[in-house]
Amino acid sequence: MPDRDQQEKEQFRRLFGRRGLDRFEERFQILDSFLKLEGHVSLAQIADQVRQDGLGVDNEFLQQCMDQLCRFGFASQVVFDRDETLLYEHRQLGVHHDHMVCTQCGAIIEFNDDALEHLQEKLAAEYGFFMLQHKMEIYGLCGQCMAQRDDLIPLSKARIGEKVEIVNVAAGRKMQMRFASMGLRTGIFVEIISSAMGGQIVIASDCNRLILCAGMASKIWVRPEKRSEGVSDDGTGGQFLPFFSESLPIIRMAPGKQGSIARVNGGHFSRRRLGKMGFHPGVLVQVINNSPLSKSIEVMVRGHRFSLSEKDASKIFVENITP
Repeated sequence: MPDRDQQEKEQFRRLFGRRGLDRFEERFQILDSFLKLEGHVSLAQIADQVRQDGLGVDNEFLQQCMDQLCRFGFASQVVFDRDETLLYEHRQLGVHHDHMVCTQCGAIIEFNDDALEHLQEKLAAEYGFFMLQHKMEIYGLCGQCMAQRDDLIPLSKARIGEKVEIVNVAAGRKMQMRFASMGLRTGIFVEIISSAMGGQIVIASDCNRLILCAGMASKIWVRPEKRSEGVSDDGTGGQFLPFFSESLPIIRMAPGKQGSIARVNGGHFSRRRLGKMGFHPGVLVQVINNSPLSKSIEVMVRGHRFSLSEKDASKIFVENITP
């Protein structure tokens, strides 16, 4: 099966090779360097890769080339609220994904779910709105950060947007009375609105906005509200867990069963690797062998036979499975 990166380079040559584009070979080498990088990368990271590949270009030309790659659909620009740094990612034609962003470690998890896409289209239609494009960014804590987090934390350590329950106020009597006058007491929930550079924290309590200095916030111990039971702490960064009953992971399918791929879970690297093998939403897949004694599952996709590890087979979800 042709390598997706090779297809991208061939298309670039077809589009620009015969049009007399200035410094064509340098632009092509920049594309090649960019395709070697995985995930979401900054211009500085691309420049480092370009230098490692032996090409000497200035940042102005590199920026011009990346703008061109974005304009012609070889790359996409993304800016997340976490630090507002301009990042670039590969753009796979016909493949849509959204993002989860960990506000603590900065991990970026790509995900796609057809049921969610259909719901967005349905909602747009109900409002008489014709949707051309969209993006979804979910901000929170990844599985690894959640696993490392204590059950009780000082309010000063809570994340923006998080709702927490006040469990204890570790302060003297006067300070406790001051907190009580502000409506801050054990058992109530507060929401973190912002955390300023100077250490001030803005919270919402009972429809009131309150400003606390870092010292005051460190005396209030809180319990984070757990709104999702689908967070993984297996080191994969907290992937989407199956929650649509009509789809099953390949690892749970019997030999001879077939269906269409509903979604591919996992981080950017594994999703990209499986995508290069042909595992995309909507593609028909058939299980050839899934023996309990074997550590791999054999499947057929687009006429090609693959042997999947148990880990990979648990990430690929299939719907419309034949009885």
